[in-house]
Amino acid sequence: MNRPRPNVLILISDQHNPHIAGFEGDKRARTQHLDRLAAESVRFTSAYCQCPLCTPSRISLWTGMLPWRCAAWGNNMPIFPEFCTLPEHFGRHGYATCGIGKMHVGGERPMNGFHERPYGDLIPNCFCGHQPDPIHSAKDQNWTNHQVGRFTYAGATEVPESLIQDHVVSCQAAAWIRDHAATSKDKPWFVCASYQRPHHPLTAPSRYFKRYWPQGSPPLGKLPDGYPDNIHPHDRFIVEDFNLAKLPREEIQRGLAAYYASVDYLDDCIGDLLNSLESEGLLKNTVVVYLSDHGDLASEYGLWWKRSPREGSARVPLLIRVPDNPTIGQVDTPVELVDIFPTLCDVCQIPKPRDLDGETLLPFLHGSGERRRKDFARSEYLLRSESCFRMIRTPRWKYVEFLIEDWQPMLFDMQEDPQELSNIAAEPTHQGLIAELHERLWSDGQNWESLLNEKRLDLERAQKEKYTHYDCSPNQFALPDGTLINAEMEFYRQFLRDMA
Repeated sequence: MNRPRPNVLILISDQHNPHIAGFEGDKRARTQHLDRLAAESVRFTSAYCQCPLCTPSRISLWTGMLPWRCAAWGNNMPIFPEFCTLPEHFGRHGYATCGIGKMHVGGERPMNGFHERPYGDLIPNCFCGHQPDPIHSAKDQNWTNHQVGRFTYAGATEVPESLIQDHVVSCQAAAWIRDHAATSKDKPWFVCASYQRPHHPLTAPSRYFKRYWPQGSPPLGKLPDGYPDNIHPHDRFIVEDFNLAKLPREEIQRGLAAYYASVDYLDDCIGDLLNSLESEGLLKNTVVVYLSDHGDLASEYGLWWKRSPREGSARVPLLIRVPDNPTIGQVDTPVELVDIFPTLCDVCQIPKPRDLDGETLLPFLHGSGERRRKDFARSEYLLRSESCFRMIRTPRWKYVEFLIEDWQPMLFDMQEDPQELSNIAAEPTHQGLIAELHERLWSDGQNWESLLNEKRLDLERAQKEKYTHYDCSPNQFALPDGTLINAEMEFYRQFLRDMA
């Protein structure tokens, strides 16, 4: 008797530094639910996003294509209609699909290819799917202001816990799956529960923050020699852009404590969802995937946030649990988020589209030892010229090139120097290796000029399809008839009126 096709549950966090988790060896991070999932999963220790920025990473993930191929350049880009998304593909092959929470994709009504989206950023708006916190920070958008530093309000949330979007995401995802089981139990489902933490604003319910502040706060990352004036110019731009060198160390320390609290709270929200579904037998034949759209430097090297090729930013946590699969453990081979699309197709035994850039991870999930076609991963940021980079990661090496010509490339030996402390790109003995990695980096046939031209054309097109609304709250509920109801309007009504 053939087993029914498995369901799929994708859990997406936003900006989760891959080092800050118990399953990564961080003894301060309280991630007991993700730790349990990791113990039952194949854990990929060298998984990379295609772009360490929210929207480009998500568009690339959903389409299974490299950013330049799917117009994934900057935040709020739409998914152009010619691209088939992962949930759309599963929907075409008999799955009921539902996306809940932060999707962070532009357009008039971004469904991302899901049949249903009962809650989330259903109307692209000025908050990008985040609840400004404290509430008054919505007025001038200081919750995300670069020069304020994003640490000013780090601490306990002002949003009532029952209305915090991460809590609502878990509640709505569980409700949808329960309803589906009651009415269409023979039809497989594909659900994405997408959370906004630990992305700033760096807030969590007070009991979580008190675990890390003022006692119990993790130490800030060690500042490199010459910080900030004599570090690599790509790193230095991050310092300057976010005003990091001028902020009090205690304020940054408080921000790191709040980041840990946000990870802790996220873990409990995910645990609430998994535990409730498992207790009702609703995950028996379900593939569970946990990933983040990108990381956060979180004080490593004196840096914060994203847009960097360094591990804290470009690498992501990736856990895949397959039902009744005896293969669990750790995979160190470099993989990338575009691999998720073909992997889920293979696991669920549906055909793969021909134009995907990823490669299936099935050999790792089955422990077959079968070799894959590629043994590298890629990441790139191509929006702001001062931050533009392209990176390739092989089992041993990480190599990075920058748009600004006089910026020295980066080369790290990830076996001998996993903390990326020593850039050895200038050493004469490595010039042959650099030439080889350079060729592989550009093996997609692009160059800086062609990439920038592709970006210009796509951005021009996006202006005709991109909508940003200033009269709605961060999240909306969709009623059965399609009517959208603002989820947090009473919090932000006055500030929306001021911004209009």
